[in-house]
Amino acid sequence: MLSQLKQKYQMMRARNITEFSDYKRQLVDIPNGVFLHWQAKAKYEFPGIPSDAIFFARAAEGLMMFFDYVSRNKQACALPSKAADSVWHAWNSWSSINLDNFCLKHFKRTVPHVEAEQMASEMDAALANCLIMAQLAEGSVPGSSSVPRLFALDRKLHMPLGYSYFGTTARIGFQNMSARGVGVGKSTYPESFDAAQLLATGLISTLAYEEIIKKQAQAANNGSSCASVGSSCSSSSCDSGSGSGDSGGSSCGSSCGGGCGGGCGGS
Repeated sequence: MLSQLKQKYQMMRARNITEFSDYKRQLVDIPNGVFLHWQAKAKYEFPGIPSDAIFFARAAEGLMMFFDYVSRNKQACALPSKAADSVWHAWNSWSSINLDNFCLKHFKRTVPHVEAEQMASEMDAALANCLIMAQLAEGSVPGSSSVPRLFALDRKLHMPLGYSYFGTTARIGFQNMSARGVGVGKSTYPESFDAAQLLATGLISTLAYEEIIKKQAQAANNGSSCASVGSSCSSSSCDSGSGSGDSGGSSCGSSCGGGCGGGCGGS
């Protein structure tokens, strides 16, 4: 009886997530078979992942965000969330044809699933491209340290072995997450997320770059060395832009690509 009540509550919460989502039209069109397949299979590919309807609704919403960003861009995008990736994997194995038809209907193109290992050298740039698309979609200054919802998804859902993205006053970084779904170990700051690098690759404008530098200078003058955006601030996850953590972008690879690159921004 108690388990039935819990399940009913979860289904009600999941419907509310769908009802108030910007992607309601897409979410209500996801076949129930995808959820049932994900519920049965995801736990084997993503150990420790919850199997409730609330988690699925949030993860599926994240996948819709990603498909939306891909559809707006001609460059490769990488998925920064293992939670969203779990739905993508399940849907592909349930029916890749159904998924392709769904994407054509709602996003005007198919979105091929490409494993991170196949993207290797492209992963950092693809993640940066996804970051800028997500920030623009949410009205944030592109290239700033504002963490978009898609990048914050694993942390919000406590995704086991996911990626915990956070923003400091200077930049965006991430930590690998433990089996309990919390950030552990040292922080990594991908070079491809650095404002100067984003400017050099043409992902942000000179105007956006100047605004970012101005805000960083103001924060430095105010003595704010650890103003976190979208995360709790601790010595292991935040700094002023130097010192602790790894500033290299080469470590990004699959470790911050959600296990999937989805070289899916190409025409």
